[in-house]
Amino acid sequence: MNVPRCYAGHVQETAYRVRSLKIPSAFDGFKIAHISDLHSRPAEGAAEIIASAKPDITVITGDLMQDDDKPIGEITALLKELLSVSPVYMVTGNHDLWRMGHEQDLCELKKMGVRILDNEHAEIEKNGEKLAIYGVGDPFSRVPYIITKNLKKSFSELSDYDGYKILLFHRANLFDEIKDYGFDLILSGHMHGGQIALPYLGGMLAPSSACLSGKRMFFPKYCSGVVEDGKTTMIINRGMGNTLPLPRWGNRPEVGIVTLLRCEKQ
Repeated sequence: MNVPRCYAGHVQETAYRVRSLKIPSAFDGFKIAHISDLHSRPAEGAAEIIASAKPDITVITGDLMQDDDKPIGEITALLKELLSVSPVYMVTGNHDLWRMGHEQDLCELKKMGVRILDNEHAEIEKNGEKLAIYGVGDPFSRVPYIITKNLKKSFSELSDYDGYKILLFHRANLFDEIKDYGFDLILSGHMHGGQIALPYLGGMLAPSSACLSGKRMFFPKYCSGVVEDGKTTMIINRGMGNTLPLPRWGNRPEVGIVTLLRCEKQ
């Protein structure tokens, strides 16, 4: 279920509720702020939405930075605000890794206290119970078969965990390739909500990098909202930025507020 609310700067808060009996009792009501695809240009009002929501953690599912020469001062200023509210976890997206000098930028973020979960996981404990947040970094390449190879390698290196597992992964359009790895909840981005969202038809355009992984650009299969397949739920953040000359239409920048509920799915 999602409930949108609009804010200044056209940023939209969407409330998502994820229900599962696998969620530990201590995490019933646990709140996750989810943002994605800032591309070095934070949307006005995002920090205020997150501060107001008072999340337990904030997650960023890739493309925090753009692969250009734009300084990341606006991004670090935003992260300082977010870190004052809750711990921040992130994974890299394709533009983060295509950026010149991205190693130095990511090192700076780590020094600030951002936990970058590229191909590793962190356990969060609350009242003696735990859940795990995994991250898989972008399968960095512009060559389709190398993307597939890198993706399989990253997942093969993840350690096991017996409990509720959340995955942060950038490319929502690769859901069919990752849905069977045993994660309960996947948080993703990359698709920019389809850039132009048409009534009854949904998102119209995928990022041009979709072609590199063999996915269609027009009316992509996955571009926003909630997807369920078997025991796995994916929530796709519409992102905040825009890398195309076309404006976003019918598709406002989004801050997702995900609440975990220990109960049967409805």
